[in-house]
Amino acid sequence: MRLMRQTNRGRACAVGTAALLATMIAGCDVTNPGPIQDEFLGEPEAQPGLIFGAQRSIATTFGARVLDIGYMGREIFPGGQTGAWGTSTFMHAGHVLEESGPAFGNLHDARFITETAIQRFTAVGATDELMFQAHLWNGVAHRLLGEWWCDTVLPARDPTVTEPSVFTPGTTDPYFERAVESFTSALGYATTADETNAAYAGRAQAHLWLGNWDEALADAANVTNPAFELELQQGDAETALYNYIAEGNSGTFRSFTTRFTWFEEYYDDTGDPRVPTEFDSEYPNAVGSLSGYGVVPFRPQLKYTSRTDPFVLASYWEMQLVQAEAILRGAGSGDFNDAVALINDVRTRAGVGMDPVAAANAEEAWELLMQERRIELWLTARSAPDERRWSTELPFAGADVQAMLPIPDWENGAAAPNGPYTPHFETFPRGLEGGGPTTLCFDIPQAERDRNPSFP
Repeated sequence: MRLMRQTNRGRACAVGTAALLATMIAGCDVTNPGPIQDEFLGEPEAQPGLIFGAQRSIATTFGARVLDIGYMGREIFPGGQTGAWGTSTFMHAGHVLEESGPAFGNLHDARFITETAIQRFTAVGATDELMFQAHLWNGVAHRLLGEWWCDTVLPARDPTVTEPSVFTPGTTDPYFERAVESFTSALGYATTADETNAAYAGRAQAHLWLGNWDEALADAANVTNPAFELELQQGDAETALYNYIAEGNSGTFRSFTTRFTWFEEYYDDTGDPRVPTEFDSEYPNAVGSLSGYGVVPFRPQLKYTSRTDPFVLASYWEMQLVQAEAILRGAGSGDFNDAVALINDVRTRAGVGMDPVAAANAEEAWELLMQERRIELWLTARSAPDERRWSTELPFAGADVQAMLPIPDWENGAAAPNGPYTPHFETFPRGLEGGGPTTLCFDIPQAERDRNPSFP
């Protein structure tokens, strides 16, 4: 299921609601009419623009956050680039500074735009398809806010309410509760199998974070098409819409590498096509260097090879793993063997063809599940949030989440050639101000703290 589609020029135009699910957001070959009166924004001609605006707010920030979260989750290793398609030296180590929240405004823009659209569409009687999309993207925005932050800042759903947003520290449950509401509403407007799958998948993801295991199991099981994917399409009409991972990993920029990561050795051992990497003889080194280590060997990822490659927001195969986790948490009537069977459905499917795995008990099944999610969702901004979630609510008593995943230890002070360990990782431990796996998240930005009286 493509929510956006690139045209030959990397642009797109809405040509009617029937084509809306397959339409890109980068702009249209039309003349700008200038400012539009507020009362006309609910007219049929203007309605798709609200949906595109919300999609664009997500798409223009998503790729850069995949890079940041890739560093947090140690899915990639920094090449030292702080310029184009790079990031700060702090983020190279997965270290998030307090009161710095990239993408916070973009995702709240998407939330606000879709809530405005829902209000306007309801007033004028928009089509079910447009109502579906408004609720769906509202749910996506809330889900990402919940996965990427550790605290909640959330206003009333009614966009006309002017009271300050409520700050709820130490939890993002309110985001996921809103996401459940939004995906439930989207389900009520769904008219196609793809729309139904998208709503169920989004709601299953939100229930997973809320610990609603029975609900997560049921919703994930309702996604029945193995070909289903909910994609966030990137484009080449402008740099803001490029696939950040592909562009940053190109021969020109080489801002990060898969060298020294767990995925490098795993791919060499298995050839798993979901995590492809290989050396590039033309570019043996990354473009930058790390203090205390020097020039970093370059080994690019090959999952994304074009600036227009989409990011997958949800899929049938992720839903199989959601079911497996729900079962391991006690949902339904199955046991760990049923969870392993679902994991093997993911591993052995056509196009992947990995050998099946086995577990002797639930603890071994947990390790298989956690690693399989890490492989299946590689470089989609999910691994670090998953690690935070599992570290906050352990899979079982005494579980060592970092060892089970496994997360490379880049703080142990070893010197090259034994590893990429430099003082950089010791000085800037990963997590929010080095708070560890339970704070693998962004912080609320200073601008929001300054203007919102609900902050202490």
